[in-house]
Amino acid sequence: MPSLPFPEGLQRDGVVLRRLRGRDAGPFAAAFREDPELGPAAGMEEDPSEGWARRFIASQARLRARGESLALVVSDAPKGPFLGMVMLHSFAWRHRRAELGYWLVPAARGRGRGRTAAALLTDWAFATLPLERLEITTTPDNAAALAVATALGFEREGVMRARNLERGRPVDLVMLARLRRGG
Repeated sequence: MPSLPFPEGLQRDGVVLRRLRGRDAGPFAAAFREDPELGPAAGMEEDPSEGWARRFIASQARLRARGESLALVVSDAPKGPFLGMVMLHSFAWRHRRAELGYWLVPAARGRGRGRTAAALLTDWAFATLPLERLEITTTPDNAAALAVATALGFEREGVMRARNLERGRPVDLVMLARLRRGG
């Protein structure tokens, strides 16, 4: 599995993707306290504490070097505030695919930032990495995530019934995908 390069200068329409920093741990954890639905929507077994967020941030260089994950902050400036995250994860290098995930803090939603951030990372991934397919999974009732995916050309492939066990309950997931060459 290849090491993931760090994308520099990804920005468009007032959205900047930057590295996670230690100071992002507080706003990261606060987003989950402010929106009780964010943790389950993100597939997290429990809402992250600030300590968990610090450990997550500290693990990023190692995960990127091992080709396992690339997590970026969604902001409005290169040294700007933490507005959310966009990430590539669940790489299957042999099959040339990965999963795209994204979420925003409640105050940053509704302005197209999530769509722009996801588009930036999708475009970068297909231009830079040897991937043929990107996938997005979300719950059938997550209208915002589904709208972003559809706007970016991801096509709904179906519902995986009881795909995950999250917070002790079986959860259906919608699978959406976009191919490098379309179709």
